[in-house]
Amino acid sequence: MGATTPCSLGTGTIFAHEEGAMPVAYEHLEPLYPLGWRYFRFKSPVLPPRLHVHPEFELVQIVSGVGTRLIGDSIEEYQPGDLVLIGPRLAHTYASIPDGGLSEAIVIHFTKAFLGETFFDLPAFASVSTMLAAAPNGLRFAQAPAALAALGELAAAERTVGLLHVLVALSRQPYTWLTTGQSSAGTDSSSARRIEAIVAHVHEHYRAAITLRDVARAVHMNASAASRLFARSTGLTLTRYITVVRLNAACRLLRDTDLPIATIASDSGFGNLSNFNRRFRQVKQTTPKEYRVLVRSGHVEISTREYLPNVKQSQELEFG
Repeated sequence: MGATTPCSLGTGTIFAHEEGAMPVAYEHLEPLYPLGWRYFRFKSPVLPPRLHVHPEFELVQIVSGVGTRLIGDSIEEYQPGDLVLIGPRLAHTYASIPDGGLSEAIVIHFTKAFLGETFFDLPAFASVSTMLAAAPNGLRFAQAPAALAALGELAAAERTVGLLHVLVALSRQPYTWLTTGQSSAGTDSSSARRIEAIVAHVHEHYRAAITLRDVARAVHMNASAASRLFARSTGLTLTRYITVVRLNAACRLLRDTDLPIATIASDSGFGNLSNFNRRFRQVKQTTPKEYRVLVRSGHVEISTREYLPNVKQSQELEFG
């Protein structure tokens, strides 16, 4: 995520680093003087996919906009209020949907040692230390501390104290692990660009019939190579990713419109209603009709974890 493209939820310089036999694309983040950590808030018409890793923790709150975030092997819808903590070296990207509106986010990068090498080893901050130890799995929080939005208005010293307050507050509330613990392989910069192109193609065309060959042609690869690259780099099959992107789109329509379920199935890229109902129940653990009732009554989280088995499909499979 280069400094010239803050809309990609990051800033810094990409460089290659040897880790075992596989080069890993890292994002080098310069600390923001005089804090020793980085805070920024931005607005952008679109969040293009930018798959990357870096050695810092990343705290992201979505202020406006909707789309899909990919963190490790987790695929979830994001929308205003979404708050996640991404651990060091955990691959991640955000991709807004074409009609998702203006994207605005608060992004913070920090290391565990930004207040000193052993600061969070003190007994008083045991809960923060436990939270940071869990962050390599990616953590989602139900509610953002009020102090998070106010950080940008503070002077350097007060802002750093404010970040500490935010971390303590987050460590005292429940959080949900995002990944299954299945680690994905690192990707070099060329592979990362292809993954980004695959994600962008899916988000642009998910409403239509998509075959694995369609996706492969978009990144100038053969179908089997594209499938292997995506699975190796993200821990996900393309089938799984496309299905969950479509189901997240369906959830937005179920929540925000009164469209008939059959229309929502079609508008989300599913070829027939029975297939939509089957996939929805498989992933969301409820029916589309029940989901609409529950989410509007406040009895289900808007961002629900997906449970779709990561089963390989035929190259000729039409993802609908």
